[in-house]
Amino acid sequence: MAIRLLPLYGKGVQVVTSAEVDSGPVLDSEVSGAIVSLRERFEAVRRGEIHRLRGRLGNLSPDQADVVESLSRGIIENVLQAPVAMLLKAAVDNRSPQIVATVRRVLNLPT
Repeated sequence: MAIRLLPLYGKGVQVVTSAEVDSGPVLDSEVSGAIVSLRERFEAVRRGEIHRLRGRLGNLSPDQADVVESLSRGIIENVLQAPVAMLLKAAVDNRSPQIVATVRRVLNLPT
């Protein structure tokens, strides 16, 4: 399986844009859209929480701010590994419509 990745937010985070198995595309726009929506939702929560806690963190040095960013992005990436893998597998197994609908419904993602 080959997966094409697109950098997101300019900090080394990547978004799955398409996948291929035996040179045939298997990710339709619904799966790609669901993955992008998941990442956008989690990124918005991450940014919101950092913004909310920024005052309590005090004056961070640039290195400290980078550590907070890196830590929070790493947490998001780890949390999203299983849902993204499930969506990719559903696409390969031709079950993407049901799985995408469930993911969107459970996480209240836009359709």
